[in-house]
Amino acid sequence: MKIITAILFLLGFSICMFTCTNRYTAGNDSRGAQYAGAASCVSCHQEIAGSYAHSNHFKTSSKTDVESVRKIITTLNDTVRFPGNQLVLLATADKRLMQTYMRDGKPVTAQPMDLAFGSGEKAWTFGYWKDAQLFQLPLTYLSELKRWTNSPGFPADHPSYARPIVGRCMECHSSYAVVENSLEQGMSYAQKIDAGSIIYGIDCERCHGPAAQHVAFHQDHPQDKHPRFITAIKSLGRQQQLDLCATCHSGDPVTLKSIFAFVPGDSLSNYYMYYPGAAANPDAHGMQMQSLMQSQCFLQSNLTCTSCHDTHKNEGSIQEVFVQRCMSCHLKSDHAVTMRSAKNDCVSCHMPLEASKSLDFNNSAERNNTSYRLRTHRIAVYPDPK
Repeated sequence: MKIITAILFLLGFSICMFTCTNRYTAGNDSRGAQYAGAASCVSCHQEIAGSYAHSNHFKTSSKTDVESVRKIITTLNDTVRFPGNQLVLLATADKRLMQTYMRDGKPVTAQPMDLAFGSGEKAWTFGYWKDAQLFQLPLTYLSELKRWTNSPGFPADHPSYARPIVGRCMECHSSYAVVENSLEQGMSYAQKIDAGSIIYGIDCERCHGPAAQHVAFHQDHPQDKHPRFITAIKSLGRQQQLDLCATCHSGDPVTLKSIFAFVPGDSLSNYYMYYPGAAANPDAHGMQMQSLMQSQCFLQSNLTCTSCHDTHKNEGSIQEVFVQRCMSCHLKSDHAVTMRSAKNDCVSCHMPLEASKSLDFNNSAERNNTSYRLRTHRIAVYPDPK
């Protein structure tokens, strides 16, 4: 009987532990008790979560994956040279990737590639921690060109390790971070970021809102399949949907308050203010919303970002997907039908690649700028390329 009692006790304890450790409990998310954390979404949304984990939004910031980055460093592509016998060398030390500044063959400084910014589809740039401050490293990787180059806007005559990565950067490259403004010795201004508070990438609750109440309700009512206490994007009005995407895709406005406080359904005007004329000539980088709003497709329909983009999937390189979405509105166009039958790509002609006016990469000793080409979201008829 003692053996049976012990077995039953252990069985009951194991069931209790499994249930407790797999059940959402408040207070585990750095944003506050109203947030559940993306891991709590997986049990009910496995397929979506699995797909979203490969999306560029989800991967737009992370702790550096050493093995992934090591694969793009080769003996022919491990150095960027600067004038005056200066260079930055990429190498591994103590299981960390380092960017080492060398001058006249001697090391000057070396810093680890602690954080990666960008999904890696177009580029990766990196940051390192110095106390509670985050700084950008001098080398960026351009995926399309398969080369390392001087980071955008950095000086061309020497490697720089002094550019801070501030809270505004984190607002579009992460879902949350605690940022503290402070005055350092000499009255210099600094922003400190709590490394432990960072929620990397854009997670479920950044777009669907805080989900603790949603998760708790459906754990207690598993038979209720109607989603409660969560924001479905299709339930929002057109402007609300646009404002949600525009939190990160509408340039660099004057910030009235941190966009981390934005929840779906908010008005962007409570957070951002734009200079007059800022949207007149939108840049291909970061100003997708202003570009889209100049398109006749937008002006003559109820088009939103999700009309063309399934944000749960990484489908940016699947040409036919976007052709089909164009055709959903243009089936009566003889031109569209003809081009589709010829297997032509609508996007390449009507949303061509444009060089960013705000980002270019001066490749230092080579003394030439490398343009950063992105697809414009101003859908229009463009001149044939010469």
